[in-house]
Amino acid sequence: MSRNVITLMGDPIITEELADAAVTPGHLLTLTTTGVTPNVDNQTKKAPIFALERDEQGDDIDTAYAIGDYVKVGAFKPGERVYGLLASGQNVARGAYLTGDGTAGLLTATGAIGDILGVALEAVNASGSAPVAGTRIRVQIV
Repeated sequence: MSRNVITLMGDPIITEELADAAVTPGHLLTLTTTGVTPNVDNQTKKAPIFALERDEQGDDIDTAYAIGDYVKVGAFKPGERVYGLLASGQNVARGAYLTGDGTAGLLTATGAIGDILGVALEAVNASGSAPVAGTRIRVQIV
């Protein structure tokens, strides 16, 4: 089931940040000293901050931001839902716990309680020929 927006349910806090790297709507982001980048840290607890589509300019969820662009960023609260990106090689069931993969702003399955960022709202199998940029997945933030 395809979606046209990253915010599926809720009212995230929306800001704009400078892109320090190429960013795709749905990427889990990390704040840097100068802006944002796809999440590349291995911190246990990740902030639920995702790149949003720039719909006011007619851009959709597949329109990427280039380095130096201003990224529309959503900070999500528990219970809100986001259309994130699952890392290649993952095969998750509905209800699986997810966290950031720590390398490219993508989500990955986790069993560690301290690592949980969200819960998969659908089963997604990205273990075959999933794109490097990730496979879309509906997630509820916890």
